[in-house]
Parts: sequence; structure tokens; C-alpha cells
Amino acid sequence: MDQIKRMECQVEIKSSADKFFEAYQTKAQLMPKMANQVVRDVKLVEGRGWDSEGSVRQRFFVAG
Repeated sequence: MDQIKRMECQVEIKSSADKFFEAYQTKAQLMPKMANQVVRDVKLVEGRGWDSEGSVRQRFFVAG
């Protein structure tokens, strides 16, 4: 069974908000490199690609 939980954190990013949001939307596979203290891994579960409409991504966050 899936678990949905809420997580809040603050991360200092050396990028504009627009570039970070674009990377979060279309280049999810880069998130572990950009925010490794928060995002451990990202996997493409289904879909044609990271930026394809309807693709399903699974994010693994660092707890604690």
C-alpha cells in the first residue's frame, strides 16, 4: 500500500527560482545532484521520458 506523507524542509539553492522549478518539472533525474541533502533518488516508474506528459516518477527523500 502506498504511503503519502507531508515533508517540509529548507534548502539553499544557488540558482534562480525559474531554473530550479524547470529542473524539478522536466529534469527530475537531476534532483539528487542538486539537493542531495533532501532527495536521495528519483526513478521513472512509467512513461516515455522524464519530461513526457503523464509520466510517473518516484522520489526518495532523506528522512531525519
